[in-house]
Amino acid sequence: MKSRFFIIAIFVTVLVIDASAQQISRRTQFPINTFMVNPAVAGTQRYSPIFVSYRNQWAGFEGAPTTIMASAHTSFRHGLGGGAIIYSDDMGGAISESGFELTGAYNIDLNNEDQVSFGLSLNGAQYRFDNSKLIVVDQTDVALNDFQAESHFNVDATFGMLIHGEKYYAGFSIPQLVQSRLRLSSDGSPSDNRNIRHYQLMGSYRYYVNDTWDVQGSGFMRFTEQTPAQLDLNIRANYAGSAWAGITYRTNDAVAIMIGGIWKDFTLGYSYDITTTGARVLSPHTHEILLGYYMPKKKGKFRNSSLGPRRLERSKVVN
Repeated sequence: MKSRFFIIAIFVTVLVIDASAQQISRRTQFPINTFMVNPAVAGTQRYSPIFVSYRNQWAGFEGAPTTIMASAHTSFRHGLGGGAIIYSDDMGGAISESGFELTGAYNIDLNNEDQVSFGLSLNGAQYRFDNSKLIVVDQTDVALNDFQAESHFNVDATFGMLIHGEKYYAGFSIPQLVQSRLRLSSDGSPSDNRNIRHYQLMGSYRYYVNDTWDVQGSGFMRFTEQTPAQLDLNIRANYAGSAWAGITYRTNDAVAIMIGGIWKDFTLGYSYDITTTGARVLSPHTHEILLGYYMPKKKGKFRNSSLGPRRLERSKVVN
C-alpha cells in the first residue's frame, strides 16, 4: 500500500473516531430546546414543544457538516413524560448518520415549585461510510473496496437527570451510554470502532428584572474519557415573553450570537457562530435556525419554567 494512501487512511481513521465523539452534534440553541441535550426534560412543561432545526457548520467550506433535527415531547398522567427526536447528520465528506431517539421520563414533585426528573432514551442510528467520496492517489488500491459504501445500524442509549423549578434547572446526561460498536471496517479495525460515552452537565438560572424583562444565564459542559471538556456559557435577555437576544462563548471553538422571538404559540430562533480558533481560516462561521411550536395543554404546573420560554399571562400583555 502506498505511503500517501497510508496518510489518507490515518486521516479517515481520525475522522471516524472524532465523528463517534461528535455524533452528538453541537447545538448552540440548547437554552431554547433543552430536550435535545437531556431526555429528563420530557414532560416537564405545561405545553408540548415541537421543534425543527437546521445547522450548517463551517459555512463556506466544501463538504462541511450539516444537521437537520426534529424533536417533540409531552407529559402524561402520574408524572410520566415521553418524546422523540429524529435527525440527519452529514458529518462532511464520507461520513453521515441518520437516526432517532425514543424517550421515556418520570417526574417527581419535590414541593410546590420544584421537580426532579429522570429520563432514558433508546437511540437507533444508521451510519454510512462512503469510500467514493474520498480523494486518493491510487484509485485501484484494493483497500478502497472498489469505492463501495458501508452502512450499519447501531443501537445505544442516553440517560439523564434534572432538578428544576420556575427559575432554574441543573442536571446531567450520558449519551451513548452503552458504547456499542459501529462495525465500520474502512479503517481496518472494526472491533475498535465504537461509540464514545459522553458526559454532559447543564444548568441555568432566570432572573426576573420586572414584568417585562428577564435575564437567563445558562451553562453546558461536555467531555469524554478521550477528549477534554468543552464549555458553553450563554446569557440571554428576554423581552415581554415575545423576543430574546443572547451571546454564547464556547471554549476553544467559537463565539455565537443568537436572536429569536415568539408569536402566539410559534417561535423562531437564529444563531451565528464565529470561529475563534485557527480553523477560522477555512471555516469562519456557522448558521443554526430553530423553528418551534408550543402546543398548549390543559394540565401542568411549570408554565414559566426556566426550561422553556417566558409565557406572560394575557392580562399582563399590553396590546
